[in-house]
Amino acid sequence: MSGYFDNAQDFDKCATILDDAGAYGVYFTLNPVNPSLLARSCNRLKVPKETTQDKDIVCIRWLPIDLDPKRPAGISATDEEVGHAREAAREVANWLEIEIGMSKAICAFSGNGYHLLYQLPDLPNDESTQAMVKGTINLLAGKFTTDLVDVDLTVGNPSRIWKLYGTTGRKGDNMPTRPHRKAHLFEDKE
Repeated sequence: MSGYFDNAQDFDKCATILDDAGAYGVYFTLNPVNPSLLARSCNRLKVPKETTQDKDIVCIRWLPIDLDPKRPAGISATDEEVGHAREAAREVANWLEIEIGMSKAICAFSGNGYHLLYQLPDLPNDESTQAMVKGTINLLAGKFTTDLVDVDLTVGNPSRIWKLYGTTGRKGDNMPTRPHRKAHLFEDKE
C-alpha cells in the first residue's frame, strides 16, 4: 500500500489503519517529494503502480543514520541486541556532535535498532549532495560498524523510506525473546 499526503490527519488515519492491521512496517519518505505526485493517491492508500523514485525528491533535508544489531534476517532483535545498537548510537552521536560539532540529532528507536537524524539545510538533490550523504554514511560505517552492530549503508538515497515512529516493527514471529516493538522518538540518547 502506498499514498501521498498533504493532510496530517489523513496520513495519521491511514498509518494507524496499516499498523492496526498488522503491517510488517509503516514507512514514509524522509525528504520532501514533488507535490505533483499527490495526484497518484491524494490523502489515501492504494496499491501503487509507481512509487517515489530518487528523481522525485525536491531537496535533501536529512542525513539519516540507522544502527541495527546484527542478527539473522527477518526476525526482531533481542533486548541484548537492542542494547548493543543503543550503545553504538550513543557513540556515533557523541562523535558527530561533540568531536565534529554537528547539531544535535533527532534520536529514535526503530523497533529493533536506533536512528539518528541530522537536519541539513535544504540541499539540492544532485550528484554532489547524494555523494556527500552516502560518503558520510560510509565513513560512519567504517568507524562504527562492529561484530555486533551495523551502520546501514543503504539509507543514503534521496527517496529512502523510513520507519514511522509510533508504529510497530514486525519482523518474524512475535516471541518473548524477540518481541515486536513500537518505534518511538526520545529527547536524548536513551
